Amino acid sequence: MPRSRACISTARPSPATQGAPPNHTNPQIEPPDHAIGRSRGGLTTKLHLVADGRGRPLGMVLTGGNVADTTMLAATLEDIHVPRASRGRCDDP
Repeated sequence: MPRSRACISTARPSPATQGAPPNHTNPQIEPPDHAIGRSRGGLTTKLHLVADGRGRPLGMVLTGGNVADTTMLAATLEDIHVPRASRGRCDDP
C-alpha cells in the first residue's frame, strides 16, 4: 500500500519557520574591536594564529568571521614577539 504524500514529505510548512531568529540586526554598526562578522554560519569570529613547530602559539589576531585568512597574514606575523637575552651584536663582549 503506497504511503500518503503527507507521510513522506520533508518540506517545511513555510520558509518563515526555518532557522533561528537573527541575533543581531546590523553588524555594520558593531565596534571593530568586538571582532564580530557575518559569514555563512551567522555572526562569528575567527582566530588567526601562527604557531611554532611544536604547536605553541607565537602570534594571533582575532577578527570577524567574514575576514579572509590571507588578508590577515601580515598582521598575524607582525604580532610575533621573540624575547631575547641580549639586544644583538652590539651588546656582545
